Amino acid sequence: MYRKVLATMLLLGALSGCSKELGTCGPNGECGAGGVCDVARNLCYTVVEAEIDGGACTPACAPYEACTSRGCAPRYAALTVTPGDGGVVGAGAVSVQAELVLQPGAAANFPETLDFRVVRSDGGVGGTLTAGPRTAGVYPAQWTPPGDGVFLLTAAYPQSGGPSTTVHLSVDTTPPTFTVTVPTADAGAVAGGTSYADPSLPTAWRRDQVVPVQIRTNELNLDPSPLTVVLRTDGGTGSTVNVVAFAQGEPCDAGFCGVARMNLWEPPFDAFRGPMVVEVRGQDRAGNVGTSSGVVNVTRWKWRHDIAGATITATPALGNTGVVYVGTTNGSDNDGQLLALSPNGRVLWAASGGAVVASPTVGNVQDGGVERVYAALRKGSVSRVGFFDSADGGFTAACNDVNSTSVLVQSSLAFAQLSAGSASETVYGVYSGRAGGTIFAIRPEAENDVVFRCPITTAVGDVSAPGNMVASGNAVVFGSSDGRLKSYALDTTGTSFTPQWSQPLVAVATDPSTLLQPSSLAAAGGAVYGGGNLGGLSKLFSAPLDGGQPPAYFPTASVIGNPSIGNMSGNVAVAGLENARLFSLSISDGGTQSIDTAGEVIRSAPVWGSDGYVYTGGATSGAIQARRPLGNVAWQFEPGSTIGASLTLDCNRQPEGSAISGLPGVLYAATRDGKVHAIVVDSRGLDTSAPWPKYQHDARNTGNPSTPISSCP
Repeated sequence: MYRKVLATMLLLGALSGCSKELGTCGPNGECGAGGVCDVARNLCYTVVEAEIDGGACTPACAPYEACTSRGCAPRYAALTVTPGDGGVVGAGAVSVQAELVLQPGAAANFPETLDFRVVRSDGGVGGTLTAGPRTAGVYPAQWTPPGDGVFLLTAAYPQSGGPSTTVHLSVDTTPPTFTVTVPTADAGAVAGGTSYADPSLPTAWRRDQVVPVQIRTNELNLDPSPLTVVLRTDGGTGSTVNVVAFAQGEPCDAGFCGVARMNLWEPPFDAFRGPMVVEVRGQDRAGNVGTSSGVVNVTRWKWRHDIAGATITATPALGNTGVVYVGTTNGSDNDGQLLALSPNGRVLWAASGGAVVASPTVGNVQDGGVERVYAALRKGSVSRVGFFDSADGGFTAACNDVNSTSVLVQSSLAFAQLSAGSASETVYGVYSGRAGGTIFAIRPEAENDVVFRCPITTAVGDVSAPGNMVASGNAVVFGSSDGRLKSYALDTTGTSFTPQWSQPLVAVATDPSTLLQPSSLAAAGGAVYGGGNLGGLSKLFSAPLDGGQPPAYFPTASVIGNPSIGNMSGNVAVAGLENARLFSLSISDGGTQSIDTAGEVIRSAPVWGSDGYVYTGGATSGAIQARRPLGNVAWQFEPGSTIGASLTLDCNRQPEGSAISGLPGVLYAATRDGKVHAIVVDSRGLDTSAPWPKYQHDARNTGNPSTPISSCP
């Protein structure tokens, strides 16, 4: 580096004593009377009158002059040398070239050779220089410099008094060196029970952030145009950006300071947390290439909200602007609360209305951006259903309170009517333990009469956890604890329900008395899919939503958890098994596959994200895994507690709820110990081509296959 700095200092000193080359001009035409400026070549020309016999001029003209009626005139406009003055060259032989440029009208009278000589600026040896054959006034030569430094290269007409040009050239054979600085990320302090820093890597940058990597160098011959930075995982492919010089006025403590803004979500990253490599590559004007590297620590941890003393078994529902609605219990299902968390983990409100065992569902957006959050509550021995106002968490009971220790809504609610902009909303649920199972409908827009606002029908059969309901038109389908699939619809009066159909789930074909206990359901293509279990017998079943045919069965090797339906190589239904495996069924051809999950039991429904990822939550260790394809775990995260609720997935959003274009999505996972985790994943939201990509179909938990699955920008 000392040698390069010294060479540059010598060059600057030499240039400070140079004057403008004779015969050159600026863009304003500084060529004097009768002169013509060639701006492209920066040369002044003087048109030469027709030459006459050289003997007519007294004294006689030199060979580099033309004899005219006005006497001897310069034959050449300039003697140019390439590389030009201030040029920088690298190691090895350097091609140089001198050119005698004729004045317009002058006859070509080029000498056979030019005189070349080169010396070091301090008077030392200038190396070897070998001239080549000329062509029409162009004189090439090969120069081999003795080493780094500043040299004076002179090309001159071979006769005394002729044109001569000297250029200063720097020889630079040392690659540039770079300093890479990755600023430390500041995730922020714990606020309101929400932790933003990854406890295992607290200074790491998030996968969805842009890190401003700073590049510095004292290379004064730097060529900034090809200066690039590559961000990659170790040994993997990466993303490349150009380095932009510091803005004018920003302090720079080096010869060059620049910044590369690296999108941390662009390179492949098959890890929850870990390093990415930053590689800078640049060259000087001599073509010497220099490289350097740094490390960016990256995490998928976005935030975690801790709810003291809480247990979470209900899948969170996401509002239309990404608000996370989380229901909790105190562990005994007789108290709890519903919380609303903003996309950045801030508590918007917390309503202590009672335990929320069944997953809530979110209604349509009303005037003023308000949405209803439907939930079933239990406080002490009192159970009630209704909805919360998303603006302030105020609760409106829709049905009469039920005072009984044996009554509880355990299965998720289902949103039955989804007309865009409709003021009418109907949400179905079932009270287990009340009069043989009581189906109800929450109808906020109905007449102010409990019969219309909460029509009920008893003796429909209990729906126990982890059950759910599938809405279809004005009806719902659910699996009852007596081993049957059933469908009920609100009748035309709006005061009660009418049974639509009922199909038994038979465990042993020759013994109709053996009925499978159904798990939660998923729907696709006019059919409903679910798992049924009875002792050691387990089957995945499908049945038409209209109940027109008995169920079809696909035997499995273990008790079945909650299913979801994706669109990877055709529609595939996937459910977890109690023997630590995933079971998949190809809806298109009936093919099945059993996938080892390395000891992790998965009871919650897998989530199908965009770009082919499937996300699962474990009931054994709690491991949250990203799979692509199903049999391959790209990365996993251990939250420290088991997963009792299914995961959900959303776009990346601003704190106020607007989706951010181009960013990866956010996976929400609630653990049994009352913690809600927000994890940056590579999927930009749910797979919009999947018929039933998660528990209860969509982010709002409507349980309705007609609900649009919103894409992320």
